[in-house]
Amino acid sequence: MRPTVSVVITTYNQERYISATVESALAQDFEDREIIVVDDGSTDATPARMGAFGGRVIYLRQRNQGVAGSRNTGIQQARGEFLALLDGDDLWDSRKLSRQVSAARSHPSSGLIVADGVQFTDDGSILQPSIFAPSIRSLLGSSDSLTLRCYRQLLVHNVILTSSQVLIPRAVLDQVGLSDLRIGHASDWDLYLRIAARYDVTFLRDTLTRWRYLPTSVSGPQHLREMRWAADEVRVLHKQLKEAAAEDRPDILKLFKARIFERAYTVYCYGMETDRAFARAQLLRMLRAYPASAAVLAFLMALHLPRRLNREVGRVARRLMNQSSR
Repeated sequence: MRPTVSVVITTYNQERYISATVESALAQDFEDREIIVVDDGSTDATPARMGAFGGRVIYLRQRNQGVAGSRNTGIQQARGEFLALLDGDDLWDSRKLSRQVSAARSHPSSGLIVADGVQFTDDGSILQPSIFAPSIRSLLGSSDSLTLRCYRQLLVHNVILTSSQVLIPRAVLDQVGLSDLRIGHASDWDLYLRIAARYDVTFLRDTLTRWRYLPTSVSGPQHLREMRWAADEVRVLHKQLKEAAAEDRPDILKLFKARIFERAYTVYCYGMETDRAFARAQLLRMLRAYPASAAVLAFLMALHLPRRLNREVGRVARRLMNQSSR
């Protein structure tokens, strides 16, 4: 029989964590579900870890395709009415699926059901007691849940910090399509935007997800993540500029131009102060994502100027940023 929920767990070389992640999915008080683990070509002991679960999970192993490709593989194999995504190093509270399915039934107009959670480290320390964006916490107030159209909020900032927070109706994914393989770190943000452009989003106050912080993850340590994601952020906003409703495009264009300049300036400053090679690589990635950007090209060239000239570049750039933010 078709399960109500398909849990799709994506993993790559996470042998230290994957067993606990799968156990948290198995421990759900909502039993009408299947659990699909997509191993994206791990070279560690992940296959042996999965063998211990026997028939309790569906284990799929593929050549390395990245998280978007892994997620798509799991979704294509899933049979459930709802899809719940879980990263291979995160954990769920045992009530997560039951709370989210109940919310989805109560809010049939919602294309995303998003639970709150905490961010924690390997030693159990809590880095963030809530992983909702401040704007969502403010709107939620003292309510148990909040349902709204938040496409424009998502454009400005991805208010959903980890895919382990979400439950998505299968019918919604059938409408908007799978993850875009052309977009790396930000493929989840792209998917949420496509959903939010058509559907409501429901946020649940309950702390149901534990999002693990690992400085060794593909995104790197926290202080580098925004810079590593810059090129994919450009791709997502440029895609929205082409696909969004006509009435949204002027605001998206303004945001797109400002965001490119801000990110390129941040990367440039990091290069001048800390690591030019890293900054050069990120600016080149941004330029490949949007070759028409004069700002990115200018900052890339400025990296190679003498420091005396760079101080003048910095002064001009700060003045332009202040003007663009008015």
